[in-house]
Amino acid sequence: MQRNLLFSLMIWLLEVILVASFVSDRWTREIQVTEDRMLIAYFGVNKELEIRYTAQEWFDDLFVRTGIRQSVYRYFIPTERERQMSKGFEDVGRHDLFPFIQSRLDVLWDTVYQMIKRFVIACVWLPFLAVAMLPFAIDGLIRRKISQTNFDYPSPMAHRYSIYIMLGALYLLLMGLTLPFPVPPQSLPVGIFIVAWSMNVLLANTQKRV
Repeated sequence: MQRNLLFSLMIWLLEVILVASFVSDRWTREIQVTEDRMLIAYFGVNKELEIRYTAQEWFDDLFVRTGIRQSVYRYFIPTERERQMSKGFEDVGRHDLFPFIQSRLDVLWDTVYQMIKRFVIACVWLPFLAVAMLPFAIDGLIRRKISQTNFDYPSPMAHRYSIYIMLGALYLLLMGLTLPFPVPPQSLPVGIFIVAWSMNVLLANTQKRV
């Protein structure tokens, strides 16, 4: 299990690296504009503004006000003063290498911002998560109790594959934070429903004695 979890995290990090390496900065901004339109259509203008404001505040608190964002740019891109101090190398990479690096860093930070914004949208759905999980969990426990009274045999296959489906849905939701294309706001409640249904099957088919 630990090896699979580590492998999944490595795939997620690889996705972030690939996005930062190959996706254009114009494409990332088009993704943001498209998602903003979908949020307005689904939540309304006021809620979309609230989500965008919260995401920007979190991004600024984590990376801008702390100086992390500026430090990353300064680490990879020399300032004009540093150029002038490097006699004979003042214009090395000025018009090709460092503009390319800056565009990659722009994509990286746009991806981080979009990830935070999608996480904020996920937080909006937290009340729905509680409402959805509770009845599914109660129903699964009741079904398990009924199977204990009439000596029904729980299905090990249903138990095992419900775990796989639940973990797969949670992993896809994690991957959705950094996907390089617009993610509809409806995708999260669909994922929550799949997780709740899997939990229902899991609880209903748990062994009678643990």
